[in-house]
Amino acid sequence: MITVAIGVLLVAPATLIPGRWATVGAIWLYCRAMTGWMALCGLNLLVRRLHVLPDTEPAVIASKHQSWGDGICLVSRHRELTYVIGDHMLKYPLVGWILKRAEAVVVDNAGGKRTNGGLDTGLQALTASGRDVLIYPEGGLSEVGSKKRYRLGVYQLARVLNRPVIPVATNLGVFWPQQKWEFRPGLAIIELLDPIHPGDDPKAFITALEEAIETRTAELVKAGKRSLR
Repeated sequence: MITVAIGVLLVAPATLIPGRWATVGAIWLYCRAMTGWMALCGLNLLVRRLHVLPDTEPAVIASKHQSWGDGICLVSRHRELTYVIGDHMLKYPLVGWILKRAEAVVVDNAGGKRTNGGLDTGLQALTASGRDVLIYPEGGLSEVGSKKRYRLGVYQLARVLNRPVIPVATNLGVFWPQQKWEFRPGLAIIELLDPIHPGDDPKAFITALEEAIETRTAELVKAGKRSLR
């Protein structure tokens, strides 16, 4: 909650400037400042394999979600990123307005009927923007060593937009646990994996995506825990 409050206070003035660029720039500066502060606290960040993002077309970035810092860290390295956000974030004052100005896609975090409506509403803007889009396939935070059910929203998004999906593994939760306001010294790694194309079989796609993310995440988590000892 503290990260949200600080971010809102710093970003909100930028929303008074017409257009998306000022709000997105303020969010990016905040994320850069946060990763800088992490480093001062002894937690360094390494984002690996950004080169797998296609140069010729936008992609859907499907990331493991262990910490509130996941989005902060990715945005700090990728300024022009659109994000799919659960509607639980709207309970924080001004957050909804900031997300609207940043042209984020807001969906039902509970995975109900509004999820598809939220995606449908954002598809036109995503198609027109040509920006990479970040989504969390599990729909929310999962503790280190655990996982939630991978939802079909990521498949629907990639399929309709006709974009490749870049799986993302991480061990950030080892060093910045979920919603806690504490850092453990070490090297947090966020790693982009080889692209997966949605194809015609949603179940096969979700299975492949889950296997790629969970397998590499487990390896990174193991290495991260060893570094704490």
